[in-house]
Amino acid sequence: MNRSGRFGRGWRLAKQSWAVLRADRTLALFPIISAVAILAAALLIAGPGVVLLATDTATPVAIVLWAIALYVLTYIGIYCSVALAAAANLALDGRDTRLSDGFSVARERRGLVAKWAGVQLTVGLVLNLIESALSQSPLGRVVAGLIAGVLSAGWSIVTFFVVPLLALEGIGPKEALQRSGHLIKERWGEGFVGAGSITGLVFLVVMLPSILIGALGVAVVGSSPAGGGALIAVGVAGFIAGLLVASTLNAIFRVALYRYATQDAVVGGFDREQFEHAFQARRGRF
Repeated sequence: MNRSGRFGRGWRLAKQSWAVLRADRTLALFPIISAVAILAAALLIAGPGVVLLATDTATPVAIVLWAIALYVLTYIGIYCSVALAAAANLALDGRDTRLSDGFSVARERRGLVAKWAGVQLTVGLVLNLIESALSQSPLGRVVAGLIAGVLSAGWSIVTFFVVPLLALEGIGPKEALQRSGHLIKERWGEGFVGAGSITGLVFLVVMLPSILIGALGVAVVGSSPAGGGALIAVGVAGFIAGLLVASTLNAIFRVALYRYATQDAVVGGFDREQFEHAFQARRGRF
């Protein structure tokens, strides 16, 4: 598929996901709550660790605090993602949702969320260790970056349906991981290399212009502090908004695609062709 075809598909996916979001704007609140909760937890838990590391008086305690913070932040992110997936499932059927519709499901799945947060954190640390071990030379850094990129992409694809499975089927992490990989292999084959282009499209349309506006603000802040500060603020706000929108749209699409993969159902105004080409096949095995 050529680039224009991928861009067009990404545009259609983003447009339809946006239509679902516009019909039920409550969905946009879940990523906002997640971001605020993560920031608060980081300040409360990781903050003291930073202070201890700076003073170099209690490094072991600081490391423990950082480890706890990483787990808590991962848990919060997954917890809110499960809540969003549960609410998006209702919205795709045309129902108006409330925050309680999503968070009540996440509360029921909190044990599963805790286990999956441990898995995600462990895999992330292993990937970082692999990259660090290989990046001891300039060539090693290149190789490490390539290997880490391939492994990270593979993990992201294999776990593509884990959050919807946790939210909507309530199965454990091991079974959810197996089911996620099986669904992708069964529907799109072993040569998949990626999913829809929603994030890339939001980056081009919202986040990249925000970065440019912020960069312009940095450039002019010396000569015009007020104007430069305003531009920087607009750029930061636009970039954060882009992240939140991309997160919400991807969650909506992921649940819709899960419904297609498990029930052969086309919901939320999407069409079957979009789902059939959600993953781009290529020669060779994954």
